[in-house]
Amino acid sequence: MSTRISGLRMFARVGACLAVAATAFAADARAQYYLGGEAGWSGLQNQSDRFNVGGAPTVNQRFDDGPAVGVRGGYQWGPWRFEGEYVYRGSDLSGASVGSLTIPGVSGSRNSHAIMANALYDFDLGWPVTPHLGAGIGAANIQESIRAPGIGRVVDDDDWQFAYQAIAGARYNLTPNLALDLDYRYFATTEPSFRLAALPGVRYRTGYDTHNIIASVTWKFAPPPPPPMAAPAVAPAPAPVSRRVFMVFFDWDRDTITPEGMAIVQQAADAYKSGASVQIQVTGYTDRSGSPAYNQRLSERRANNVANALARTGVPRNQMAVGGRGENDNRVPTADGVREPQNRRVEIVFP
Repeated sequence: MSTRISGLRMFARVGACLAVAATAFAADARAQYYLGGEAGWSGLQNQSDRFNVGGAPTVNQRFDDGPAVGVRGGYQWGPWRFEGEYVYRGSDLSGASVGSLTIPGVSGSRNSHAIMANALYDFDLGWPVTPHLGAGIGAANIQESIRAPGIGRVVDDDDWQFAYQAIAGARYNLTPNLALDLDYRYFATTEPSFRLAALPGVRYRTGYDTHNIIASVTWKFAPPPPPPMAAPAVAPAPAPVSRRVFMVFFDWDRDTITPEGMAIVQQAADAYKSGASVQIQVTGYTDRSGSPAYNQRLSERRANNVANALARTGVPRNQMAVGGRGENDNRVPTADGVREPQNRRVEIVFP
């Protein structure tokens, strides 16, 4: 019972971490939700079992490699990702020994169910593939099952423990919304303990640490807009705002705003301040030279630079919906690879 209560407390702490991250970043226009599945290989290291009975020998267990499968979901905010993750890892027992003496005929498994809160950082180096580093903490339920010939069930127990992991990998954006990740993960827990089935008072403490190669596919989507706020009954209706478009053009393969572009940004800011308070769309685009993945990131940088420039003139950042369309929606249709200046732009549209 105590291990289950401890596990519930760990779940609560992980949930609190995710709630804080969601509250902090949900209102930002740059944030994106994402959901995905993951699968791969997990290698559980050999472990030593230490009994709570004086004079009992240490038992060494060896394990086969096994699967790792799970789901993940969270927020991407600029280069940062904050996510919750569930992963199952399975490892079959391949043998056991005491010192140099092999224990014949034993079989079983050591599996885990982990709930993790992860933080990752993407390093945008202008490559088609984006490397990332991360770490996670959470809770894991470790399940132990051992059977011996002529005896039957020797151990059938589970234990909740604090879990942690280190993550290193790379991401490739298949489309603006679909991403493929390949990660190495070192996943481990504090030491679980298990009791013998026939002698509940006899327990042993052991370890759980794994090396993992995991691939995942995630779908990114924008957060839903905030619910509309009811206007006070005495407040006059806002004056209608006509749709206006301002275009800021960029040099090839650049996200720096030119002096001419800054003049357009100032015109858009003046137009915003002279009208009603509405949300404006700030959307970046590129020409068709370069890879789609690189162009997507370039368009997002251009849009964010224009949004930052608008904010410096006094336009509230929370009144902007900022995004990038890469080489999609060309203003001047061209073949792939053509450097068309009219397509290297950021459009400021309001309302």
